[in-house]
Amino acid sequence: MKEYFYKKEYILLYLEKFCYSIGNGLIDIFGTVMLYKNGMPIFMILLVYGLRFGLMGLCSPLFITVSKKFGIGICALIANTLRIIGSYMLLTSTHNNIILFILVMGLPGALSNPMEDAVSCKYIETKHRGRYNSIRSITKIIGSAIASLIVTYGVIADNNNLIFGIVTLFFLLDFILTAMVSYKPEVKNKNNFKAIFNYILHNKSSLKTIYSLRTFHIIERLFLPLYIYIALEDFKLFSAVIIVSLIIQIIPIIIIGKTTDRDMKKTSNVVSILKIIVLSIFIFAKNKVVISVDKTVNDNLEKAYDTNVQTLIQNVTKNENEDKAFLSTIGQMSLCFTEIIVLLVFALIAKMVDIEVFKVLFVCSIIATILINRCCRKVNE
Repeated sequence: MKEYFYKKEYILLYLEKFCYSIGNGLIDIFGTVMLYKNGMPIFMILLVYGLRFGLMGLCSPLFITVSKKFGIGICALIANTLRIIGSYMLLTSTHNNIILFILVMGLPGALSNPMEDAVSCKYIETKHRGRYNSIRSITKIIGSAIASLIVTYGVIADNNNLIFGIVTLFFLLDFILTAMVSYKPEVKNKNNFKAIFNYILHNKSSLKTIYSLRTFHIIERLFLPLYIYIALEDFKLFSAVIIVSLIIQIIPIIIIGKTTDRDMKKTSNVVSILKIIVLSIFIFAKNKVVISVDKTVNDNLEKAYDTNVQTLIQNVTKNENEDKAFLSTIGQMSLCFTEIIVLLVFALIAKMVDIEVFKVLFVCSIIATILINRCCRKVNE
């Protein structure tokens, strides 16, 4: 295990993920639930998230521009400042100003989402990538579990100041840790929208395909908590399911890191089949206990699956002949542009069928899982 900690950068990146997960837990885990609790209908939540991702995709080239001139650390500072404002709006129900809310929710991702793949390609050795992603996922799980406890206590005790104070503190710590591994990417003639859009429109790349297909898994991750909350009709029970689910996730993450480094193709096949089975249960399940248990199983698989896919993306990025920061931005833009289209379609469906839209999401996520698995086999041939 020591080879996964022997570099200072490895340790700093693990700690950064932990702090970020606590700071972002309110938005990442409870975002859709908080909006629904505050009276926003499902179709409107889908619409807001669609516009958010559209803005994120359109502004993703800002990551290259800002990081090239000022360093990755400044991207994290600006992004986290906006996330703090977004958290405040989420807690105080001031998100009625939809345009401002979309801005403070969308711009941070544009500035920081390409960062993870870019930093990984710079600092992490290929032979360590599977286990590294597992350890990063474990730190995220622990951070998310702590964040869930804090948010749950704050909501039940009606103490938004506690939640906001802790969110602010850990976003600041995240910036400090990111600044310690910050660097200025050298991107020649790739810091403009034209070069990026030309690549997206004209270059054939498995990277774009994988990122685009991940859209359904990202949307599933963001909206599954809302589905569970509506199904259980109890915030305390919902929070308990989330926390228990997070804690149990550590076990499969440890296993998946080892198996991915040994045999990525076989690992992808196994976790894909299991994910399809679990998503299928969501489509037909009615009983609250079954839904709760399936949520726990799904979260375990989702983290394992996401670790596997993240490793696939990093390997594809590493093998491309383009600059890694440029490719990371391409991937995030492909993801965001697909997300806005899909979410707008889902918003229209939800306007007509309301909660039944989740079944459509689960079916689409199953199809995406199958197609990503095919991409994995092609990459490893």
